[in-house]
Amino acid sequence: MIGARVPLVSRLISRDAALDRDQIAPLQLLRGLAASGVVVEHLLERYVRRGAIIHDLPDFTTRLGQTGVATFFAISGFIMVYIALREDRPPPSGWSFLRNRFLRVAPLYYLTMLMIVAFGWLAQAMGARTIVAARLPNVAEFLLSFAFIPHRGANGLIQPIYELGWTLHYEMFFYLLFAAGLAVLARRGAFLVLTVLGLLVAVGTGIDAPRDQVGVSIAAYVFTRPIMAYFAIGIVIALVRHRIGDRLPVLPMSVIAVVAVAALGVATIDPSQIVAMAAIAGAVAVTVLTTPATTRRSDGFAAFSRAFGNASYSIYLTHSFVLGAFASATVSIVAYGLPALLAMAVVACAVCFGVGWLSWRLIELPIAEALRGRRPSRAELVAP
Repeated sequence: MIGARVPLVSRLISRDAALDRDQIAPLQLLRGLAASGVVVEHLLERYVRRGAIIHDLPDFTTRLGQTGVATFFAISGFIMVYIALREDRPPPSGWSFLRNRFLRVAPLYYLTMLMIVAFGWLAQAMGARTIVAARLPNVAEFLLSFAFIPHRGANGLIQPIYELGWTLHYEMFFYLLFAAGLAVLARRGAFLVLTVLGLLVAVGTGIDAPRDQVGVSIAAYVFTRPIMAYFAIGIVIALVRHRIGDRLPVLPMSVIAVVAVAALGVATIDPSQIVAMAAIAGAVAVTVLTTPATTRRSDGFAAFSRAFGNASYSIYLTHSFVLGAFASATVSIVAYGLPALLAMAVVACAVCFGVGWLSWRLIELPIAEALRGRRPSRAELVAP
């Protein structure tokens, strides 16, 4: 029985790899690495709360998640333009683009948010004193979270019921901008979006965080933060690929992976925002500008990279449900020192990848098929 399961999983991964001709394998690897950065930072936070780490961690460990999210945003900017500028098909209309993006992002987010609420209700019913139980949403917070509208939650922070959803506020706002660009200028809409993003970030330097719970002031503050610039970085890289991508040198997958990982490392270690932007831009650029036009289906590393990237959104939204139990089960192991901590971080990433891939295969894909009435294309399934 066990021997039969392994070939089944291998066949599923191989079939997905065969269908992923629209995907850029190194970019998919980068998506998986970005999600793993978020996993590691949140795992370390859980160990600290449990008293498993008694010494102060290096400052860069608190930037792992930030680097991962910024990389996601840059990839989103690239992918949206990459889809719009493809010569083998007309650009999507603004409405169809927005609809596809919503159907890609919302279902799993809504499901995980409902799970958080359900856990809160259960904890409250059992009389447990937990953070989740203390943050049961009111109707307004519930509706605002479902509508991707930035607002202050019960804890005073600008975030939805499911805290990880704050990144989706930015994603959905970017999709609105891009849909408007497509509606106004079709293929050239990317230039309009790029201009608007630059203006928003420039204006944001003069906007301080308001104390309002919800409203225009909150939205104006959120959508003018410097992190919006990462969408612009991805757009610029996509425009470069469209113009001169076929004239750039091609590097082996292994070299691309090493350069990308090194660039993400620089972005995480150096606290300078300018350095981080340049490093993340370099990581995305090397994965899409120097990658082979086609990859052998038998290339196991490319197949893994595609599976890793496909699972990245599920990894991001489901890892919180995994890490609590994982940290509790491994807290005694971490006491053996840094090697044990590093080993547990790797194991946690592997476990979250497995859960994320199963979530993608058994939840994301079936929901996407049901909502669209067909198997979604790879272009529809990439990003965030």
